[in-house]
Amino acid sequence: MGRRLGRLLRGEAPSPPTTQAKPAAPRDGVADVVADHLDGRTEAVVVLLGSNRPQLLQRLRTLGPGWTVLEVDDTDERACHLELTLAGPVDVVVDRAQPAGRLVRFRDVFFHVRAGGVYVVPGGGTELGPEPGGLGRHLASAAALEAEPLRAPREGTRRVPENIALAIRMHVQARTVGRHLVLSHDLPDVLSKLDEDEADAYLERLGGPHRVLLEIPAETPPDARVITEGPGTRARDMAAPITQAAIRLRDYRDVVVDVEQLVLTDRVVLPDSYRHNQYARLVNRGIIDVSPRLGVPVRPVPDDLPLLEGTYLHLDNEIRGHFGHTLTEVLSRMWSWSAALEIDPDVKVLMTAARVRPELAEWELDFYETCGIPRDRILKLDGAARVERLLSGSPMFSNPQFVHPRILETWDRVGDTLAARASDREWPSRIFIGRRLAKRACLNAEEVEAVFAEYGFEVVYPEDLPLGDQVAMFRAADVVAGYAGSGMFHIAFVPHPLRVIQISSDGYTPRNEVLMSALRGHRIDAVVSAAQAAGVQADFAVDLEREGPYLRSVLEAL
Repeated sequence: MGRRLGRLLRGEAPSPPTTQAKPAAPRDGVADVVADHLDGRTEAVVVLLGSNRPQLLQRLRTLGPGWTVLEVDDTDERACHLELTLAGPVDVVVDRAQPAGRLVRFRDVFFHVRAGGVYVVPGGGTELGPEPGGLGRHLASAAALEAEPLRAPREGTRRVPENIALAIRMHVQARTVGRHLVLSHDLPDVLSKLDEDEADAYLERLGGPHRVLLEIPAETPPDARVITEGPGTRARDMAAPITQAAIRLRDYRDVVVDVEQLVLTDRVVLPDSYRHNQYARLVNRGIIDVSPRLGVPVRPVPDDLPLLEGTYLHLDNEIRGHFGHTLTEVLSRMWSWSAALEIDPDVKVLMTAARVRPELAEWELDFYETCGIPRDRILKLDGAARVERLLSGSPMFSNPQFVHPRILETWDRVGDTLAARASDREWPSRIFIGRRLAKRACLNAEEVEAVFAEYGFEVVYPEDLPLGDQVAMFRAADVVAGYAGSGMFHIAFVPHPLRVIQISSDGYTPRNEVLMSALRGHRIDAVVSAAQAAGVQADFAVDLEREGPYLRSVLEAL
């Protein structure tokens, strides 16, 4: 009866029970659908969404004395997600009987059902009829899509809603049993995505073998009101309050590590997989979302993975080898190296091949040595592997929301080590950080830099200098100006308050420099120009008639 959504079929209502000499127990159509699906199985996990259905609960427990039948409150989406993750893989989910909220419940819960399991919508058969509700319209919209393999390589990337719709188009089957709607899917490797707090709760309730080894409590965040924009502003409030979060070191056993930062168990995508671990929607390009909180790996995990024996520290990054992401995201987890050494003096660091930077560059190895990690302690994976013991520390910095004050210890230690290697020379007091990259280019850079030169700024390109000289140059400056982005990130290594002048488009909304400046006590004046197109990476030009007076007022006030 079940068909992919492109060929939805209606089922016939089940026949009424045959009259017996002794009155039969009252039949519940929903319970019968569940029993027919489980077909004599002695063990199964059955979840009823909501509560206060004692008759259905008792009927199911009578039909399957060995089944685990749970009521899960779906009104708290986060709590429901955690409960279903712990209960899973789930064989059957029975939706609430109320049509209100049916689409939201399907979206949040459906893919918690194992491949071949069923999601029963009581009275939901009308969703496949001529007057469907929100769920039926959602299914029909997905069914109308062109067929396309969910995991097939393609030009560009799909947006998350497109992936979710395609997962329904290609992998969901629907049928009616009597007046009920029964949905199933055939994806065998759906994983729950967990954020930091959910992961802690999950590990605690799981009872092993994974655990949290230590926690650094959250601290009062610095004030982000260190930036002044002009003459216009960006869409994001650059001075919005900075959030706070606790920092953890977790100990995982027998987990899968894959390229581009992925850390997986057979049930979950662990929070160590995400660069932006504070985002409401957790995203890693190695995971295709099939719902907001569930996804499948782009590369299905083989059964016969190689095993890495021993203890490893996870310091991988989804964009490993990019200088800016190293200074922000990788460095923000470097605190965990000393903690890992105390746990196992033989610990090694685990990295993976990035899609555009498959090999570790010399500057990366040099930087990690500066952080205290010998290059012979670093192992780079080219594909997935199972790791006997993986230690992983959560980041102390996550653009755009969060920075933990304890990251100052790392910035000071690494900055001092780098500066000690600097050349013995004089550095200019006013520097302008140039940019050679084609993306996010300032189209009239020569004109802009000429204005700064009038005020005694020397245009420099940090990448032309050794890392130690770069840090020494920033520390020697009184004012650092330049185009927003990774070229400016050395301000994190400057321990004294600094004047910073940032040139960017109104489409560039990352807050890396704001988070650094808020913690260091720097002051940012941002000159905001119109982007030439939509998006963070758009080119722009500084309109010297419109923005020039504001820029000169900032420079005159130095």
